[in-house]
Amino acid sequence: MTQQNQKEEAAKVLTTIEDTDAYLSAYRKIPYSLIRQELDVDATDVTEELNQICKYYGIYKKGKSFTVEGTNGDYTPAMLRYKMSATLVNKEARFLFAEQPDIKVEPKGDVGEATDDSKKALIILNDLVETVLRKNNFEEILLKAAKDCFIGKRVACLLNFNEEDGITISFLTSLQFIYETKPGNPRELSKFVSFTVIKETKNQSAKRIFKKKYEAEWVDGKKTVYLEEAIYNGIGEKVEDVTERCEIKLNFIPAVIIINDGLTSEQTGESDIETLQDFEYWYSKLGNADSDAERKSMNPTKYLVDMNNNSTKNLSTSAGALWDLGSDQNLEAPNPQVGLLEPRMSYSDALKISLDRIKTAGYEQVDMPNITNETLSGMITSGKALKAIYWPLITRCKEKMKTWGPAIENLIDMLIKGAYTYPNTIKNYVNEALMSVNYEIGVTQNTPLPEDELEEKTSDLAEIETKTLSRKSYMKKWRGLTDNEVNDELRQIALESQMLEDSFAGSSSGFNGDNTPLSGNNGAEEFSLAGGNVLKRDGTQGKNSGRGDKANQDGQSGEQVQQTQIQEVSQSMSKLNGTQISALISVLTNFKNGVFSQAQAEAIIKTMGFDAEFAKSLLEEEQEKIIGGLANV
Repeated sequence: MTQQNQKEEAAKVLTTIEDTDAYLSAYRKIPYSLIRQELDVDATDVTEELNQICKYYGIYKKGKSFTVEGTNGDYTPAMLRYKMSATLVNKEARFLFAEQPDIKVEPKGDVGEATDDSKKALIILNDLVETVLRKNNFEEILLKAAKDCFIGKRVACLLNFNEEDGITISFLTSLQFIYETKPGNPRELSKFVSFTVIKETKNQSAKRIFKKKYEAEWVDGKKTVYLEEAIYNGIGEKVEDVTERCEIKLNFIPAVIIINDGLTSEQTGESDIETLQDFEYWYSKLGNADSDAERKSMNPTKYLVDMNNNSTKNLSTSAGALWDLGSDQNLEAPNPQVGLLEPRMSYSDALKISLDRIKTAGYEQVDMPNITNETLSGMITSGKALKAIYWPLITRCKEKMKTWGPAIENLIDMLIKGAYTYPNTIKNYVNEALMSVNYEIGVTQNTPLPEDELEEKTSDLAEIETKTLSRKSYMKKWRGLTDNEVNDELRQIALESQMLEDSFAGSSSGFNGDNTPLSGNNGAEEFSLAGGNVLKRDGTQGKNSGRGDKANQDGQSGEQVQQTQIQEVSQSMSKLNGTQISALISVLTNFKNGVFSQAQAEAIIKTMGFDAEFAKSLLEEEQEKIIGGLANV
């Protein structure tokens, strides 16, 4: 290889490492002519930013390019890109949305005044929201949207209401939309244009791009929103009108813009890739230089002194090979030698420290702890310990939720308002018509860290005992109940507690909970079971001295049929004391006489230590056989 060829080969290597345009074309799917015609300002700044965002996507996909030291062309340097930026973006997005946030439609105003109709309306709305999100794979697309937002500075979420397709939710990258806001109100959209490639091909004339444009106009304080849709080719020429400009029923543009970080004066957001790319550059550069040094150490350079060229041809380079060489006889005083240039890896420790420093500094840019299995070895990894380790990232995600939370709330609010406006779009989601109700949207992030739930619950219960935490707060936190659900639950608990007290009080004195005498023998010491057996107040079982059950009267083997059930009952009753047996007799009697509903009676029986299945069986399936057999009550 000539020196010129060596230089050309070296230039090719460097070009391979530094060139990023080859794969960026995949992201340049929208002709800039379409974008420029929708902008009222100079498009240069916009297109330059889009080009920069393309490079950020390139770094995410392929890693940051880096330069290497020059060679003579006879050696190909290592070109491994470590993709630190992609790793951190993915980790950050997973930490934020690996678990979908809790989204609930809650009553607005005084929940104590909620009516049955308002409660039903809220149940329908929550069912609608949950079903729409599930059918749109919202959990999956939300996670991907977070990655796009961290890479491309911003994302847009677009709602569409269609009788055939229902309600659809789609996220768009910053390369797929442009927007404008109302003068004086940056939170209200005045224009939104999306571009979606519906047919991809290398032939730009055959390529198809769907353009959807919303535009709001204000006349005499009244806001009107217009929509137009068309299909264009890859050159930017209109191919087909889909929807000519027309007024829509909504008084808002059904899109939400989510901006990644940035300061108050910045409306375009920031890219995490921009922050991380320099750290990735040096990490890849030094890491690959270390790989090259190790490769050279494994295959050291040989040198020859005073050797005959013919004798050095085709020499073995295998491990342990022996060379028997002769000297150059043309030399007057030959001194043949063979040696190896063995590089010393004395820099390894220093390099490791440098790489760790660069990596840690890069991680700190996004508040990500540089945690490995090695660093966690021997550490306490309880929920509290992990929370302390990840606290900077937790705080960062809370900061991001100050943007994402209101954006999701706004999205759900638009979804509900659109459902009211276009009722025919919800037929595949709920079976009932929507009812008018005052509501608000609640969004709560779920952090994917293990929690010391038992410890935390115990602590919360202790606070309830000391009256520093309300039962309402506890139930909302650990059971995820709404205010209305909590209030209903607390009322039911109070009712059941009162009924249980009344049952104990009445049975101990021979009276029902309403102070009316127990029917029959007030002080009955036993009640009859099917099969001629009786269950006494002391929990023991004996033979009924009164009339037998109908099965025995008819000559049937009723006792055998019911023996298993009787044994189960008696075994359960034997665990109760006389007072508890009296209370149970009172509950069963009151249920039979219609004083207690089935749900109320089941709840009281369960408080006595019986499981739900037994309580239900006692009240339903065995009602005639057990309660109907109360011969002495």
